[in-house]
Amino acid sequence: MNTPTVFLYNLDTPRGAKIRKLCMPLGLRTVLVPKASYGLPLGELAGGAQPEAPYAGEGFDDEMMVLDNCPGRLLDLLLQSFRRNKVAPVHLKAVLTPTNREWDSAALHAELCREREAIRAGQAAAHPQKPL
Repeated sequence: MNTPTVFLYNLDTPRGAKIRKLCMPLGLRTVLVPKASYGLPLGELAGGAQPEAPYAGEGFDDEMMVLDNCPGRLLDLLLQSFRRNKVAPVHLKAVLTPTNREWDSAALHAELCREREAIRAGQAAAHPQKPL
């Protein structure tokens, strides 16, 4: 069985080190994804593939987290650990699915940003500002 893994983007930082420490006691393997690997399909990245050539497209600076083979209970424990240890959440996060396994990291990032904006727009529409 595949080891539950968390792929971390733009988290080769002290904050990322804290996140990696949260993952260790839960048995979650962590992988820091370099920009050079952004062009690999996520399923290949999860399989340990290395790019034949470095990614030449536009990167992104947002933190992003992708979980592979992470059952719901384990995901819940990880998110609880973030709260309990007062580590701010990673806003762009996804679970590897049969659909997004074919996407590369840049495509997933773009989709998560679209979803985040749609949620913000929906919240703004549900709670319009009252005129002064």
